[in-house]
Amino acid sequence: MYTNIKIKDLLSGVNVIDMGGVDELVVSGVTSNNGKVDKNFAFVAIAGTRFDGHTFINDVAEKGAVCAIVEYVPENCPIPCVVVDDTRLASAYIYSNAFGNPEKSMKIVGVTGTNGKTSTVFMLEKIFSEAGYRTGLLGTVKNMWCGKSRESSLTTPVPEDLYEMFAEMRDEGVQYLFMEASSHSIALGRIAPLRFEAGIYTNLTPEHLDFHINMDDYAQTKEKLFQNSKIGIFCADNEYTQRASQKGLCESYTFGIDNECSFRAENADFSSVRGISYSLRLPDNTLIDIESSMAGKFSVYNTAGAVVCAYLLGIDKEIIKKAIKEFEGVPGRIERLTPENMPFSVFSDYAHSPDALENILNTLICSKTDDQKLTVIFGCGGDRDRTKRPIMGKIATDLADLAIVTSDNSRSEEPMDIINEILGGIDKKKENFKVICSRRDAIAYAVENAVDGEIILVAGKGHENYEITKDGKHPFDEKGEVYKAIVKRFGNKYAL
Repeated sequence: MYTNIKIKDLLSGVNVIDMGGVDELVVSGVTSNNGKVDKNFAFVAIAGTRFDGHTFINDVAEKGAVCAIVEYVPENCPIPCVVVDDTRLASAYIYSNAFGNPEKSMKIVGVTGTNGKTSTVFMLEKIFSEAGYRTGLLGTVKNMWCGKSRESSLTTPVPEDLYEMFAEMRDEGVQYLFMEASSHSIALGRIAPLRFEAGIYTNLTPEHLDFHINMDDYAQTKEKLFQNSKIGIFCADNEYTQRASQKGLCESYTFGIDNECSFRAENADFSSVRGISYSLRLPDNTLIDIESSMAGKFSVYNTAGAVVCAYLLGIDKEIIKKAIKEFEGVPGRIERLTPENMPFSVFSDYAHSPDALENILNTLICSKTDDQKLTVIFGCGGDRDRTKRPIMGKIATDLADLAIVTSDNSRSEEPMDIINEILGGIDKKKENFKVICSRRDAIAYAVENAVDGEIILVAGKGHENYEITKDGKHPFDEKGEVYKAIVKRFGNKYAL
């Protein structure tokens, strides 16, 4: 972070209502975290869902803050205040300015959509690395650049962390950054200062309706990314993404399988869990033959979005083909947890929305024989969109031979309350479901009772190595639980 920066420079790009007479004031740092305030700092007062930063101004003044950036001036405020219309939005510009606008030093590709963001950014990072560029990646599973990595609990980090990461990438010479852009980050203005070389819109299905008013609000939020993109790459086979491609938000291209589009995936084979293949027809009528070890129809869409983006940004077709073929997938995305020689298979997947769960179950159905049993273990997160709970219950019992309903990050809610809402979508005449509240016990039960040829899907957590309950965040190694259950049943017969 730059030190000794003038307030007026810190606020470049911000809609300021009243500078409070401190235009030329020089500060040594800025933060929106009252615990990080130091001498001669500026404090950004953000009204959050749990706390209002405006109530901490007396506290930060005692710690050495010399001014506050606010939406309103509190009564008897002890330090000068700069009034802006939206401190949350302003904070993105403030941190960008504080770190010297590092995002301007690299080309950024943003990927948004309900599902497929993580796989797409990982593939793009692989392609551009193969092409010789210094790359960075920001997303759900990890944030990494030039051999370094940094954890974040959010798909798109908060501005104070995000722009610091950009600064580190700039200093490491990153040329291309590929980042997931969540609807929360767009709506809350975290990425407002960014200008994207390209944006990819994978799909839109019901999710986050605890945060968005309805699907149209969700869609309109996603579309804002493309107002700041040079080119937009949209899936033609999804109602919302196709609609966005027609709005003239930027120079637009489409990809798909079923509908008219700029780039069409032809002769697509996605019938095996061992991978996919198809030929992508380009606008000049030539083809790129794509093979990938990732499974499912959704992987056709994810790879196609990445291939189209790389092609439009000038990457050689042979490099693209090679990178996609060699790409081994993303941790927790249809990841096999058992050796090939075991009598049954266990897969892990991050699927935690109705569409994602349906897609992954259909992928496994396509790859199995009629006499193979399919079991799914799943739950729904607490303090999140409740409308999806019964929908996921219906999908699981409609598609799987056995659905084990369990807990999954219940947060402040009681796990059984969530499970009962899931059960509300299940036809009570069905007998292919079982409730095991403990996720650990659910995994153990499935493994202990698996029959030869059975396919078990553990859905919802994927790469996550923790469980969140009302008591806090606790370590939970789902892969480890699967392995322990296998060892308990078979001993050391199968190498894990």
